[in-house]
Parts: sequence; C-alpha cells; structure tokens
Amino acid sequence: MRSLSFWPCLGAIGVAAATPGILDSPDALDFPSGLEFDWNTITPSAKLSYHDCYSVFRCARLLVPLDWTDPSGEHEVAIAMIKLPAAVADDDPSFGGTVFTNPGGPGVSGVLFVLQRAHTLRDITDGGDSGRRYEILSWDPRGVLFTTPQANCYGEDLGARHAAEVQFKDIGPLHTSFDVLKRQHARAQGFGKLCEQGAVNGSALPFLSTPSVVRDMVEMVDRIHELRQLEAAARAAAGHGPQKILETRGEDAPRIQFWGFSYGSVLGNTFASMYPGRVGRMILDGVADTYDYMSGTWLKNLQDTEKIVEFLYKTCFGAGEKCVLKRPSDTKWTEMKERVDALVSELDARPVSIVRDGLTSIITGSEVLNLFRLPLYGPEDFPIVAQALVEALDNGNFTRLLWTQPQRVPRLDGACGPAATPPNSTVIAMQSQLDAVHAIMCGDGGATSRLDAVGLKAYVQELMAQSPTFGPYWARLRLECSGWIVRPAWRFTGPFKTPEPGHGSSAPAAPLLFVSARLDPVTPLRNAYAMSQGHPGSAVLEVDHVGHSGSMVPSNCTAKIIRQYLATGRVPDNGTRCATKSDPWDLRANRATSEPVDLHTVWPVPWF
Repeated sequence: MRSLSFWPCLGAIGVAAATPGILDSPDALDFPSGLEFDWNTITPSAKLSYHDCYSVFRCARLLVPLDWTDPSGEHEVAIAMIKLPAAVADDDPSFGGTVFTNPGGPGVSGVLFVLQRAHTLRDITDGGDSGRRYEILSWDPRGVLFTTPQANCYGEDLGARHAAEVQFKDIGPLHTSFDVLKRQHARAQGFGKLCEQGAVNGSALPFLSTPSVVRDMVEMVDRIHELRQLEAAARAAAGHGPQKILETRGEDAPRIQFWGFSYGSVLGNTFASMYPGRVGRMILDGVADTYDYMSGTWLKNLQDTEKIVEFLYKTCFGAGEKCVLKRPSDTKWTEMKERVDALVSELDARPVSIVRDGLTSIITGSEVLNLFRLPLYGPEDFPIVAQALVEALDNGNFTRLLWTQPQRVPRLDGACGPAATPPNSTVIAMQSQLDAVHAIMCGDGGATSRLDAVGLKAYVQELMAQSPTFGPYWARLRLECSGWIVRPAWRFTGPFKTPEPGHGSSAPAAPLLFVSARLDPVTPLRNAYAMSQGHPGSAVLEVDHVGHSGSMVPSNCTAKIIRQYLATGRVPDNGTRCATKSDPWDLRANRATSEPVDLHTVWPVPWF
C-alpha cells in the first residue's frame, strides 16, 4: 500500500512533494473506462443536490460566497463535491454518517483522491464492534481542478506555462550556486507579478486561504444535514420512516467527522481551532506543525528524512541479492550510499547527456537526488530506484534514471503554429492546480514567507543541514512564496487549540486523534505530539511504518482503533503503536523489471 503524501500529495497518492509540474500530454488525463464525467452537466446550487457520477459515486456542485468576509458579495464559488455512498441507506440504524476527507497538498483534488482511495477508506471505517457504515466524501478545495473559478495565472496559454517550467529546469537547482539561486529568485518574482496581474475582481486567488476552505467545510456540513432532514421528511410523508433523523450524539448543530492527511492535518487543526463546537470526530494523519506552516517558514518537516534514507540503504543491504544495488564485496550499507553520493558529485561536476525519442536530456546530480522523492514517501518504490541507480553506476546507462524521474519537463513541440490543438478545459484545470497550491500556501504564510536572495541562500543551507537529500528540493516552497504578492482576504494564525471535549455547544464532541508513521519524510512524528498538546484529551497513534502518513497502511490494529474512535469517540492511550510491514524488499521487490517503469505522476500534485 502506497502511503499518503504532504500528496505530492501525491503518484497514486503518496508520491508527495511533486515539483511544480506539467503533464506531458493531454492523453495523460484519460480516466479509466467508466470513470469519465462532465461536471458541467451539474448546475451549481446553494441547496445541496447529488447526481450520479463516475459509475458508483455521487457528485454535487455547491454554491458558496467567494469572499466569506463579505458573504453578500456578487461572486460565488461552485465547490465540486463527491461521495462514495455508504453500504447502507441513510435511514438504516447502522448508518454512521459522512466522513469528510482531505488528501493534503495544499491544493490536491479531493475528487481524484476519492476516485482512487474511497473504497479503501470505507473498508477501514466500516464494521468493527459497532457495525457502523459510513459514506466517504471529499471535495476540490476552492481554486482547485473541478471547483470553479479555478486559480489560473496563465489563462489558456499552456505554451507560456510549459515554457516557464522549461525555464525553471534550465536555470538549475537552487543549491548549486548563488548565481543560480539569484536567477531562480528573479523567476519567482516574475511569476508572482504575473499572478498579481490576474487577481482582478472575481479572481479566486485572494480567496483560497485555509480559513476560507474551513468555512466551506462548515457550509458543506450544514447543507448535508439539511438535505438529510429533507429526505427524512419526504420518507415520512410517504409513510416510510420517522419525520426527522435524530442527531447521533444529540448536538445542537451538525458536527463534522473528518479524516485529514498531511496538509489535511493543517486544515483539520484550523477547523477545530476556529469552530471547536462543530467537531464530532477528527483524525489527523501525517501531522504538520501548523504554527510552522502558517508562519511560512517550513522548517519543521525534514527532521527524520535522512533516517529514511539510511533505512532504505540498510534494508537494501539486508536484502542481499534481492537488492541489485548491493555488491558482493559490500561489507556495510554505507558503501552503497558512498557510491551513490559519489555519482551525485560526479554528475554535478560533469553532467552527461542522453538522447531519447528525438530529444536530448541532461543528467546531473539533482536527477539522482530527485529519484529519492519516490521511496522517501513510499519505501516500496526503492527497488525501482535501486535498479535505475545500478544501471547508471555499473553500466553508465542513464536511460532508466531519466525515465524513473517522478516528474519531467514538458515537450514544447506542437505547442506553436496553426496545427496546435487548443487545450480543453480539463487540461487547463489540471495544469493550473499548482497556481492554487502557491495561492494557498503562500497566502497562508503571509509576508513573512518572502525572502530576498541572501535570505533564501541561508534558508537553503539550513534545509540542506536538515536533509542533504531532500533539503534543496524542499526549499522550492519558500522560493515560490518569496515572489508571491497576492494577499489573502482572510488569514488565521492561531492559537491552534480546543476546549476540553464534551457535549457543550462550544467544545468538540470527542478528543482529536493524531496519527503518524514512525518515520515520515515531511511530517515527523514529533509534530503529532507537539500539535496534540493544544487539544485536551487528544492522543497520538504511532504506526510502525516508514513513509508519509500511516493510517491507510494495512494494519488490523490501526483499523480497529479508527473504527472504535469513530463509533465512540474514545482515543487509545497516548503513544500506542500499531505494527505494519515497511520492508520494501518484501513488498515490491519484483517491481524492478527489465523494462523501465514510467513513474511520471499522472496528475500534477503539490508539496506534502
């Protein structure tokens, strides 16, 4: 099972931290057979109305104010909502209600997440001693994909967007020299100015911050409750049931049941802190330090990253012949790491070029480091990476190394001239997701996230000290925010805390449940304990897993705790640990096939 991302948010979910990426072609957007759906067939409405979609799912487009600080304004947002219905009807005694979920990002599509993972989530929530059955719901946050208006700094000009990505690649990685860093900083300033020019009346960009999304969540909870009551009344009028569905726990106002991953933990923590009386159940997995995130510093993410790098090499060494990176002469795991580190240094000093599909590509040390984005989030991908590394080290063959890159620069051929095909709206929406990512995270971070080139240099060095493998890449978050100009209409910077849980109208109905993998590349375990301190009665569940987030990793122990928590509100003892399997050589050793595996992310995804 691939772990979740903070998605980058996201390869199938869990190759988190994707670069500001571009799709290779519109063909990559094809959905599996039976999963096509035209969202324009749904008329947005302030009253919730579901429609059949994507075969077994139900979809809606809910109208909310664009500006929650001025809800009477003329502009609105149509939120794309999707749910996997429960295995029982809403009026069945075992129906447990709606579990909201957010996959992270920020800016990851909840629609795509539900299409990929809703059945897995429902398998975890359903059953147990209570026999409860839940529906799983998510949505595209404002500005993202199928929610309109979308965040989009380039309009329909995909050529300009692709050219910008090529420019980023051509300038080079941040850590290579101060001259490169200064040029990247100038590029980020230009992107910020471009987005500012488009942030005119009715633009989504100033209204994508986390508190605005939280207020959307409150509205969705209320509209779901309203619809459920109307449906109950209709059944009663037809003589098929009681006139009103009783609230499960007797609250005065409907409360949310929420399961958030990665940045979703920021979203949930913010919801609980702003509206504690609207919290029913809240599971926060892959926990970010919300204070650090809202300050725009992003300095509390990589504390355990190098421990995972060490874990990858150690398990490779212990796997013996299963791991192609291990040589018979190796006497300790550090010898493999030393060879890879030497390859990085050699390629930085003397890049190599390869020709494929009529195009030339340059391989530097950064391409080697980029490979580790895959197994850091999901160690089960290390066999693929090991195969690419050994071919480069032993044979000087870099084809697999290039093909295994988690994200590639777009091709520009065919983008110009009279034969160019105008992109459809879905392609534009897919490729503009990262504009929403920047608007959300940079807006949440405020002006403090902006740095000049000298400050950015010191920041890159600080992150490299935390993680030489991932620090240069992680610094791109602060780089993009250094040029961001558009300020959000609504910010919330804390405090991130709740009252003692109880049945009062201003307190959570139950304590919060925090979940973390033992070793997480971007949301270290310590963050879960730090955030738990602001919420009385909350507990941290440790999943003995290596990778990003832990609650979806197969584990009867974890599933039992989640089911009990949803049904009763009881959390386990603080620090309870559930066992899983994290050895990549037991999970997917046969993935390193003789043919290159294309792990290019199907959809561009954000950072966590």
